Amino acid sequence: MKPSILFILTCIFSLYTVQAQDSLVNQDIKVNSQLWLDYNFAHTVFNAKKLQTQVSFRKIFPEAFNRFVVMSALEIPHKKSLSFLNLEKTVVQSFHLGTGLFYTQNFDAKDNLEFRLFQGFKFDIPTIKSITLNNYVRLEERFQNNFNNSGWTSGFRLRYRLSTILKYNKHLTDFVDGFYIPLSAEVFFNLKKSDRYNDLIRLEPGLGYKLKNNWKFEVYLIFNETKNNTATNNSSSDFILRLRVFDGNIVSASKKNQITKPKDLHNN
Repeated sequence: MKPSILFILTCIFSLYTVQAQDSLVNQDIKVNSQLWLDYNFAHTVFNAKKLQTQVSFRKIFPEAFNRFVVMSALEIPHKKSLSFLNLEKTVVQSFHLGTGLFYTQNFDAKDNLEFRLFQGFKFDIPTIKSITLNNYVRLEERFQNNFNNSGWTSGFRLRYRLSTILKYNKHLTDFVDGFYIPLSAEVFFNLKKSDRYNDLIRLEPGLGYKLKNNWKFEVYLIFNETKNNTATNNSSSDFILRLRVFDGNIVSASKKNQITKPKDLHNN
């Protein structure tokens, strides 16, 4: 069975899973497991700029909510280096402007809708020849509505992620296809806490496979520490299985040309 077909069948199965009778209110769960499924694709717009989009479904066990996510980010490449440092590559690789919608279907509480704006930039730290440390800093403005007649609430946070990719048996040559190991760690600094879902720290070891046509398939085992509700001091430990699919083609706005080598959309 093709990986893309397997991914679609898994999504359909998850969407139609019935609600468990022992479902709990989210803030009462101290330890949980989650399943995240997402599909990523990109288009070129405004010359060399990329519009990256992610469509995601997330489920928690024991069953407390389902979450549906759509995010898009405009990636603006940065090609100028600091001349006085005499560097071959630029320090800042790209800038990002994005927006996202997060709809949380709670089983035993009011639903939650979050509208999010974010701005960020990426920069690399070269170490040894085969490893580069990728850094991503992002500021987020979060607006939430809990459908309890309290209207919209706002929150602001800063995120920092450190990541790298280990390419199996390809350290000394250009990586074309095969297995690779993505690794990342991320911390969240809440400048003003949102009403729900304030993440604190996230660790993401993974395993990926890239096809020659640039499609990529990744699986992650994630540990996430989050504060579910600002009205309490309760936090939860989330153990997440994440399956990711990346469309290998970046289609131009005119749909006449195709550019390969898509980059990851950093997400929540």
